Amino acid sequence: MQRFLGVDIGNSGLRVAELDLVAGDLGEMLRIDWCFADLSGPQGCTGDKERFLPHDAGWVERLKRFAQPYAASETSWLISSVRQDAFNVLNGYLDSIAAAVQVVTYRDLPLEVDVQFPERVGIDRLLAALAALEFSTNRPLIVVQAGSAVTVDLVTEARFDSELLTDALARFEGGAIVPGVPMMLRLLGKAADMLPELDAADLIGLPSLPGKNTEEAMKCGAASALVGGVAHLIDRYRDTRGHGTPVILSGGDGMRLSPYLQPPLIVQQHLVHRGLLRLAERQQP
Repeated sequence: MQRFLGVDIGNSGLRVAELDLVAGDLGEMLRIDWCFADLSGPQGCTGDKERFLPHDAGWVERLKRFAQPYAASETSWLISSVRQDAFNVLNGYLDSIAAAVQVVTYRDLPLEVDVQFPERVGIDRLLAALAALEFSTNRPLIVVQAGSAVTVDLVTEARFDSELLTDALARFEGGAIVPGVPMMLRLLGKAADMLPELDAADLIGLPSLPGKNTEEAMKCGAASALVGGVAHLIDRYRDTRGHGTPVILSGGDGMRLSPYLQPPLIVQQHLVHRGLLRLAERQQP
Protein backbone atom coordinates (compact mmCIF):
# COMPACT_ATOMS: atom_id res chain seq x y z
CA MET A 1 0.00 0.00 0.00
CA GLN A 2 1.20 3.50 -0.81
CA ARG A 3 2.40 5.51 2.18
CA PHE A 4 1.57 9.14 2.85
CA LEU A 5 3.17 11.88 4.86
CA GLY A 6 1.01 14.86 5.69
CA VAL A 7 2.56 18.31 6.18
CA ASP A 8 0.81 21.26 7.80
CA ILE A 9 2.77 24.51 7.38
CA GLY A 10 1.19 27.09 9.64
CA ASN A 11 2.01 30.50 11.05
CA SER A 12 3.44 29.05 14.27
CA GLY A 13 5.32 26.09 12.84
CA LEU A 14 5.43 23.00 10.65
CA ARG A 15 3.97 19.61 11.57
CA VAL A 16 4.55 16.44 9.57
CA ALA A 17 2.97 13.08 10.38
CA GLU A 18 2.50 9.70 8.78
CA LEU A 19 -1.03 9.24 7.49
CA ASP A 20 -1.53 5.61 8.49
CA LEU A 21 -4.14 4.19 6.15
CA VAL A 22 -4.03 0.75 7.76
CA ALA A 23 -4.83 2.03 11.24
CA GLY A 24 -6.99 4.88 9.91
CA ASP A 25 -5.12 7.25 12.21
CA LEU A 26 -2.11 9.52 12.47
CA GLY A 27 1.31 8.02 13.11
CA GLU A 28 4.43 9.62 14.55
CA MET A 29 4.52 13.40 14.27
CA LEU A 30 7.41 15.87 13.97
CA ARG A 31 6.89 19.40 15.26
CA ILE A 32 9.08 22.31 14.15
CA ASP A 33 8.31 25.71 15.69
CA TRP A 34 8.97 29.09 14.12
CA CYS A 35 10.56 32.03 15.85
CA PHE A 36 10.41 35.70 14.93
CA ALA A 37 13.40 37.73 13.85
CA ASP A 38 12.03 40.92 15.44
CA LEU A 39 12.01 39.39 18.92
CA SER A 40 15.21 39.03 20.93
CA GLY A 41 16.38 36.83 23.77
CA PRO A 42 14.22 33.88 24.84
CA GLN A 43 11.32 35.20 22.78
CA GLY A 44 13.30 34.88 19.57
CA CYS A 45 15.43 32.09 18.14
CA THR A 46 17.98 31.97 20.95
CA GLY A 47 15.94 30.55 23.82
CA ASP A 48 16.01 27.12 25.42
CA LYS A 49 13.47 25.74 22.96
CA GLU A 50 14.82 25.10 19.46
CA ARG A 51 12.96 27.25 16.96
CA PHE A 52 13.69 28.36 13.42
CA LEU A 53 12.98 31.22 11.09
CA PRO A 54 10.54 29.86 8.47
CA HIS A 55 12.85 30.75 5.57
CA ASP A 56 15.94 29.28 7.28
CA ALA A 57 16.74 25.91 5.67
CA GLY A 58 18.29 24.74 8.95
CA TRP A 59 15.04 23.07 9.97
CA VAL A 60 15.21 20.78 6.92
CA GLU A 61 17.83 18.64 8.70
CA ARG A 62 15.28 17.70 11.33
CA LEU A 63 12.77 16.89 8.61
CA LYS A 64 15.29 14.69 6.80
CA ARG A 65 15.91 12.62 9.94
CA PHE A 66 12.21 12.18 10.51
CA ALA A 67 11.48 11.22 6.88
CA GLN A 68 14.45 8.84 6.48
CA PRO A 69 12.43 5.65 7.27
CA TYR A 70 10.06 6.53 4.41
CA ALA A 71 12.77 7.09 1.80
CA ALA A 72 12.85 3.48 0.63
CA SER A 73 9.10 3.20 0.11
CA GLU A 74 6.63 4.71 -2.32
CA THR A 75 5.67 7.75 -0.28
CA SER A 76 3.51 10.68 -1.30
CA TRP A 77 3.61 14.01 0.50
CA LEU A 78 0.31 15.85 0.99
CA ILE A 79 0.96 19.48 1.86
CA SER A 80 -1.27 22.09 3.49
CA SER A 81 0.47 25.45 3.61
CA VAL A 82 -0.40 28.99 4.64
CA ARG A 83 3.25 30.21 4.66
CA GLN A 84 4.96 30.72 1.33
CA ASP A 85 8.46 31.23 2.78
CA ALA A 86 8.52 27.89 4.62
CA PHE A 87 6.80 26.15 1.72
CA ASN A 88 9.54 27.32 -0.65
CA VAL A 89 12.18 25.75 1.60
CA LEU A 90 10.24 22.48 1.89
CA ASN A 91 9.54 22.35 -1.82
CA GLY A 92 13.24 22.78 -2.61
CA TYR A 93 14.08 19.79 -0.41
CA LEU A 94 11.32 17.62 -1.89
CA ASP A 95 12.45 18.52 -5.41
CA SER A 96 15.98 17.42 -4.51
CA ILE A 97 14.76 13.93 -3.55
CA ALA A 98 12.24 13.71 -6.41
CA ALA A 99 9.40 13.12 -3.97
CA ALA A 100 5.80 12.69 -5.09
CA VAL A 101 4.11 15.88 -3.88
CA GLN A 102 0.54 17.14 -3.84
CA VAL A 103 -0.09 20.68 -2.64
CA VAL A 104 -3.69 20.50 -1.51
CA THR A 105 -6.19 23.08 -2.76
CA TYR A 106 -9.90 23.51 -2.17
CA ARG A 107 -10.62 21.71 -5.45
CA ASP A 108 -9.15 18.50 -4.01
CA LEU A 109 -11.60 18.30 -1.12
CA PRO A 110 -15.13 16.86 -1.05
CA LEU A 111 -16.50 20.15 0.26
CA GLU A 112 -18.72 22.79 -1.23
CA VAL A 113 -16.87 26.03 -0.49
CA ASP A 114 -19.59 28.66 -0.31
CA VAL A 115 -17.56 31.88 -0.06
CA GLN A 116 -16.76 34.71 -2.46
CA PHE A 117 -13.21 33.61 -3.27
CA PRO A 118 -12.69 29.88 -2.51
CA GLU A 119 -9.09 29.99 -3.68
CA ARG A 120 -8.24 32.52 -0.95
CA VAL A 121 -9.54 30.49 1.99
CA GLY A 122 -6.74 29.02 4.10
CA ILE A 123 -6.52 25.36 3.16
CA ASP A 124 -6.03 24.54 6.85
CA ARG A 125 -9.56 25.81 7.56
CA LEU A 126 -11.02 23.57 4.87
CA LEU A 127 -9.09 20.50 5.97
CA ALA A 128 -10.19 21.09 9.56
CA ALA A 129 -13.80 21.32 8.38
CA LEU A 130 -13.43 18.05 6.47
CA ALA A 131 -11.97 16.29 9.51
CA ALA A 132 -14.66 17.69 11.82
CA LEU A 133 -17.31 15.76 9.89
CA GLU A 134 -15.85 12.57 11.40
CA PHE A 135 -16.69 13.66 14.95
CA SER A 136 -20.27 14.82 14.60
CA THR A 137 -23.17 13.87 12.35
CA ASN A 138 -24.93 17.14 13.17
CA ARG A 139 -25.30 19.84 10.56
CA PRO A 140 -24.69 22.63 11.08
CA LEU A 141 -21.54 22.45 13.19
CA ILE A 142 -18.97 25.01 14.26
CA VAL A 143 -15.26 24.34 13.72
CA VAL A 144 -12.76 26.27 15.86
CA GLN A 145 -9.06 26.15 15.03
CA ALA A 146 -7.15 27.90 17.82
CA GLY A 147 -3.66 28.61 16.50
CA SER A 148 -1.67 31.78 15.83
CA ALA A 149 -4.88 33.01 14.28
CA VAL A 150 -8.16 31.55 15.54
CA THR A 151 -10.85 30.64 13.03
CA VAL A 152 -14.49 30.06 13.95
CA ASP A 153 -16.17 28.53 10.91
CA LEU A 154 -19.61 27.20 10.01
CA VAL A 155 -20.22 23.90 8.22
CA THR A 156 -23.69 22.93 6.96
CA GLU A 157 -25.32 20.32 4.73
CA ALA A 158 -24.11 20.17 1.15
CA ARG A 159 -26.56 21.20 -1.55
CA PHE A 160 -27.23 18.62 -4.24
CA ASP A 161 -26.70 20.00 -7.74
CA SER A 162 -28.09 17.64 -10.37
CA GLU A 163 -25.98 19.26 -13.09
CA LEU A 164 -22.68 18.96 -11.25
CA LEU A 165 -23.55 15.68 -9.48
CA THR A 166 -21.33 16.89 -6.67
CA ASP A 167 -19.85 14.43 -4.18
CA ALA A 168 -19.46 17.13 -1.53
CA LEU A 169 -19.89 15.79 1.99
CA ALA A 170 -20.76 19.20 3.46
CA ARG A 171 -20.76 22.91 2.77
CA PHE A 172 -18.11 25.24 4.20
CA GLU A 173 -19.77 28.63 4.64
CA GLY A 174 -16.87 30.71 5.91
CA GLY A 175 -16.61 32.25 9.35
CA ALA A 176 -14.54 34.63 11.44
CA ILE A 177 -10.82 35.07 12.07
CA VAL A 178 -9.55 36.30 15.44
CA PRO A 179 -5.90 36.93 16.39
CA GLY A 180 -4.61 34.29 18.78
CA VAL A 181 -2.87 35.12 22.04
CA PRO A 182 0.71 35.06 20.63
CA MET A 183 -0.33 37.31 17.76
CA MET A 184 -2.14 39.75 20.06
CA LEU A 185 0.88 40.05 22.32
CA ARG A 186 3.24 40.70 19.41
CA LEU A 187 0.89 43.27 17.89
CA LEU A 188 0.51 45.10 21.21
CA GLY A 189 4.28 45.36 21.47
CA LYS A 190 4.59 46.67 17.92
CA ALA A 191 1.73 49.17 18.09
CA ALA A 192 2.41 50.75 21.49
CA ASP A 193 5.80 52.32 22.13
CA MET A 194 5.79 51.67 25.89
CA LEU A 195 4.67 48.03 25.71
CA PRO A 196 7.11 45.12 25.36
CA GLU A 197 6.84 42.41 22.74
CA LEU A 198 5.98 39.19 24.54
CA ASP A 199 5.90 35.51 23.76
CA ALA A 200 2.98 33.36 24.93
CA ALA A 201 4.78 30.01 24.89
CA ASP A 202 4.62 29.71 28.68
CA LEU A 203 1.02 30.90 29.04
CA ILE A 204 -1.38 28.14 30.07
CA GLY A 205 -5.01 28.86 30.90
CA LEU A 206 -6.22 32.29 31.96
CA PRO A 207 -3.77 34.36 34.04
CA SER A 208 -5.05 35.56 37.40
CA LEU A 209 -6.51 39.06 37.70
CA PRO A 210 -5.45 41.74 38.29
CA GLY A 211 -2.12 41.72 36.50
CA LYS A 212 0.50 43.22 38.80
CA ASN A 213 2.84 44.46 36.06
CA THR A 214 2.65 45.42 32.41
CA GLU A 215 3.54 41.96 31.14
CA GLU A 216 0.93 40.26 33.34
CA ALA A 217 -1.71 42.82 32.34
CA MET A 218 -1.02 42.21 28.64
CA LYS A 219 -1.31 38.44 29.07
CA CYS A 220 -4.55 38.79 31.06
CA GLY A 221 -6.03 40.98 28.37
CA ALA A 222 -4.97 38.85 25.42
CA ALA A 223 -6.12 35.55 26.92
CA SER A 224 -9.47 36.99 28.00
CA ALA A 225 -10.00 38.68 24.63
CA LEU A 226 -9.51 35.32 22.94
CA VAL A 227 -11.96 33.49 25.20
CA GLY A 228 -14.56 36.25 25.07
CA GLY A 229 -14.32 36.71 21.31
CA VAL A 230 -14.63 33.03 20.46
CA ALA A 231 -17.48 32.49 22.95
CA HIS A 232 -19.32 35.49 21.50
CA LEU A 233 -18.96 34.19 17.94
CA ILE A 234 -20.26 30.75 18.95
CA ASP A 235 -23.24 32.37 20.67
CA ARG A 236 -24.05 34.33 17.51
CA TYR A 237 -23.98 31.16 15.41
CA ARG A 238 -26.15 29.31 17.89
CA ASP A 239 -28.66 32.16 18.11
CA THR A 240 -29.48 31.63 14.43
CA ARG A 241 -28.60 27.95 13.88
CA GLY A 242 -29.76 26.40 17.12
CA HIS A 243 -28.33 26.26 20.63
CA GLY A 244 -27.53 22.57 20.21
CA THR A 245 -25.07 23.28 17.37
CA PRO A 246 -21.90 21.36 18.28
CA VAL A 247 -18.44 22.89 18.38
CA ILE A 248 -15.38 20.93 17.22
CA LEU A 249 -12.33 22.55 18.86
CA SER A 250 -8.69 22.05 17.93
CA GLY A 251 -5.35 23.84 18.02
CA GLY A 252 -2.71 24.89 20.50
CA ASP A 253 -4.92 27.45 22.26
CA GLY A 254 -7.67 24.87 22.74
CA MET A 255 -6.58 24.37 26.38
CA ARG A 256 -7.29 28.06 27.03
CA LEU A 257 -10.68 27.92 25.38
CA SER A 258 -12.28 24.58 26.22
CA PRO A 259 -13.16 25.27 29.91
CA TYR A 260 -15.09 28.40 28.92
CA LEU A 261 -17.14 27.17 25.96
CA GLN A 262 -20.64 25.81 26.39
CA PRO A 263 -21.51 22.25 25.28
CA PRO A 264 -21.98 20.45 23.03
CA LEU A 265 -18.20 20.65 22.62
CA ILE A 266 -15.76 18.09 21.18
CA VAL A 267 -12.02 18.68 21.58
CA GLN A 268 -9.96 16.91 18.94
CA GLN A 269 -6.33 17.68 18.16
CA HIS A 270 -4.63 17.76 14.77
CA LEU A 271 -7.72 18.44 12.65
CA VAL A 272 -5.64 19.59 9.68
CA HIS A 273 -3.68 16.34 9.62
CA ARG A 274 -6.88 14.36 10.06
CA GLY A 275 -8.26 16.16 7.05
CA LEU A 276 -5.15 15.16 5.10
CA LEU A 277 -5.71 11.57 6.26
CA ARG A 278 -9.28 11.62 4.95
CA LEU A 279 -7.98 12.94 1.61
CA ALA A 280 -5.32 10.21 1.43
CA GLU A 281 -7.98 7.56 2.08
CA ARG A 282 -10.06 8.86 -0.80
CA GLN A 283 -7.07 8.55 -3.14
CA GLN A 284 -6.72 4.81 -2.57
CA PRO A 285 -8.22 2.54 -5.26
